[in-house]
Amino acid sequence: MTALQKARSTCPYLLLGLTPSAGEDEVAQAYKNLKTSLDEDDCLSSPQSWVQARQAVLTIEDAYKRILAGDESDEPVKKVPDDLESLLPPKLGQLLVASGKITLEQLQDALREQVVLQIPLGEILKSASLVTQMELDSFLLSQRLITLPADTPHQIGQRLIGLGLVTEDMVRIALVEQRTSQKPLGRILVERGWLADEILQALGCLEAISPLEEG
Repeated sequence: MTALQKARSTCPYLLLGLTPSAGEDEVAQAYKNLKTSLDEDDCLSSPQSWVQARQAVLTIEDAYKRILAGDESDEPVKKVPDDLESLLPPKLGQLLVASGKITLEQLQDALREQVVLQIPLGEILKSASLVTQMELDSFLLSQRLITLPADTPHQIGQRLIGLGLVTEDMVRIALVEQRTSQKPLGRILVERGWLADEILQALGCLEAISPLEEG
């Protein structure tokens, strides 16, 4: 799925930081504010922030046009499920990256190799000397004790993914890390180098995550 396809599967109001009940004036003001924030020189302090600002602007412009055109075909904003049946453990790779045992790049390399070899991810990581069998057993046990929402975890995560700024893996890794750090989701994404701080501030995604949203 391309970035544009992902954005168009996300509620356009959410991409603008609004709820579907927002009126025309509120939509227009949010669009104007975001365009201004993302076009400021503060978003041009690094190549990462420049690229992410351009990506966010293109997606926000498309979302605004869809709202004006009366596009009602998108998925609704997903809520954090409150029933345990809607919760799933993090994937092994997400847990390993969250713990600092491997990097996201090493995980992505291993997943590409897994497609070719068709063997468990743990075996690939062991063969690369990234984890031992004892460590693997420990993480597999921990995996069964952690639950995260089956759908995209919460509105901030949905919005950042929909804008094409981070991946769902990044959000879920940050959620696992958040269980011990208690830091806001956006701050973890910035500290890991996946999201530019200027973009986080321009989007206004600075609110803290509640314990329920932490999984």
